[in-house]
Amino acid sequence: ILDWGMTLEVPSNLQYALLEFIAHLNVEDYDAVPQDFINLGFSPEGVSAERLKASGITDGLSFAFRQLSAGGGPKKIAERVEGELKQRYGAELSGPELEKKAQAELLAAMEAQLASEGVDVKGVTNVMEEVSRRNRELFALPPYVLYVARAFSTLEGIGLSV
Repeated sequence: ILDWGMTLEVPSNLQYALLEFIAHLNVEDYDAVPQDFINLGFSPEGVSAERLKASGITDGLSFAFRQLSAGGGPKKIAERVEGELKQRYGAELSGPELEKKAQAELLAAMEAQLASEGVDVKGVTNVMEEVSRRNRELFALPPYVLYVARAFSTLEGIGLSV
């Protein structure tokens, strides 16, 4: 039995935006994702695709979507991520060591991004505060997200039970 209690009419512009987003993910055109986020309402009015790209969203999303599209569930994804990190940082490193290396690289990239914009911040807390402040200005959750998430979780449940 499907729950029809949480339904909404999806406007045609949002339908096309969702199709474009899915198409960009399928062909791994992650450079188009920032504009897709704007079209889907994930960014407030006035935020440009260039500003979203500069935030580094494309790097993190491309990695996450690449892992998800390869399938295999959480265990396989964890194995692939660990394999990629070992290839990047060294096969002799353990899980916690790989995590520390990845975090250090991410922090260095964020510091470099902020420094290139003339923002002088040092230390993890200051960098994270600045990135968090900027991301609040760049991203918002549109009201329909709850409905879409509920629909996907229902479909996933049905698919897993078959």
